[in-house]
Amino acid sequence: MKYLITMVLLMFTWIPAQAAEFQWVDHKGTTHQLSEMKGTPVVLHVWASWCPPCQSELPEFSAWLNAHPDVATIPVSLDDNISEVVSFLSSQNLNIPVLLSDSDQARQLGIRGLPTTLLIAADGSISQHHLGPQDWADKAFTMQLSH
Repeated sequence: MKYLITMVLLMFTWIPAQAAEFQWVDHKGTTHQLSEMKGTPVVLHVWASWCPPCQSELPEFSAWLNAHPDVATIPVSLDDNISEVVSFLSSQNLNIPVLLSDSDQARQLGIRGLPTTLLIAADGSISQHHLGPQDWADKAFTMQLSH
């Protein structure tokens, strides 16, 4: 039910040309903003542990993330709290940074469903918007994200 409600809320959004002051919290409780990354292209991947498509995509995403440490990537969960993210990642043996945001922040970026992957250009504009699970093993997709 939680998945359905969030999906409905996210559907009623618009896609901005510029990335908003998107914020997230790390596992230490420190708040970060996307503007801290200005000047650097960023892959922003938004997911949640309760999202079935996210669950199926995360092992491949985790492998991609570890194989591409040179790509600035922010994998943000929309779970309710950090402990849910930690518990899920631990139970699945996934090596993904523990970062948390919320659906209000996601809507500011035009995110309508999960998982969503955005490429934020160095100038802060959203240059790519990928809704749904991605084929992280696809070299062409990786080339899109890393250039």
